[in-house]
Amino acid sequence: MKDYLFKFGSFVFPMEHIADGGWNIAPNQRQDINPYTDANGVTHRQAVEHTKTTININTLDIDWDEMDAIMQGITDNYINRLERDAECDYYDTETRTYKTGHFYLDPSVTFSVKEFGKTYAEMTWTFIEY
Repeated sequence: MKDYLFKFGSFVFPMEHIADGGWNIAPNQRQDINPYTDANGVTHRQAVEHTKTTININTLDIDWDEMDAIMQGITDNYINRLERDAECDYYDTETRTYKTGHFYLDPSVTFSVKEFGKTYAEMTWTFIEY
């Protein structure tokens, strides 16, 4: 087993900053093409092969310099800066294996400063697979 839960490009998200219970994954979310419910209330689905995974990482308060290092690690691995995306490796709890997928950082990510120049407050990082 590898020693990380999530790697954004080549940047390993530091596990020491993840809160207890702060690794939340919705793996292999099925997608449908034109699902519908018929007149009898029966849902009809046409599932597609590609699935999507969403990963939420809840972090503890992070020191200012450590947050700079995390953000540098993430931004250095963007494939497309506008999309905030990268090829990522992650631990899939459903299959209990490591997988690779193309993810982007949630476009509405929010950073909270607890003490300017010293500490960022707890936050949630959301990474969504294409």
